Amino acid sequence: MGRKANPKCVYCAKNYRREDEAKEKNAECYVEHNCRVKRYRLRNKSQVNAKRRSDAARKRGIETIEPILPEAYRAELEIYGKENQFVHAIALKIYKGNELSHQMLPQHTQGLRQPELEEYISSLLAYLETEYGIDCFGLIYWLNAEDCPECLPN
Repeated sequence: MGRKANPKCVYCAKNYRREDEAKEKNAECYVEHNCRVKRYRLRNKSQVNAKRRSDAARKRGIETIEPILPEAYRAELEIYGKENQFVHAIALKIYKGNELSHQMLPQHTQGLRQPELEEYISSLLAYLETEYGIDCFGLIYWLNAEDCPECLPN
């Protein structure tokens, strides 16, 4: 079993900005190297945990996944309406890396039944696959129907 951290030391590491301040206020539990390491870990949790995960994966022989290429295309679908209730309009944005390269203005879909709507989305996806090599939507956003840019007064 691992040893339990002294709650006073955790408080000291979290709350005192400067090392000399921590040393002065909690002299009975202050150990220079240990406290310095603890202070760093508590203040930089995400970096420390990311490094731990990558090191553990490397030890097991798992290679890290490379980030998406900056020139890769991705598509985002914007659905105006209420989720699981109705769809007012559908818009599409195509990004190359982090830059917006193409945008389809919202197409109103009121009056379409669910099978027709699914067929329309499938046809959009088929077009994306042939033109850009995109076989799925990266993100799907549900937006309020009142925010549809085609319906807003100019």
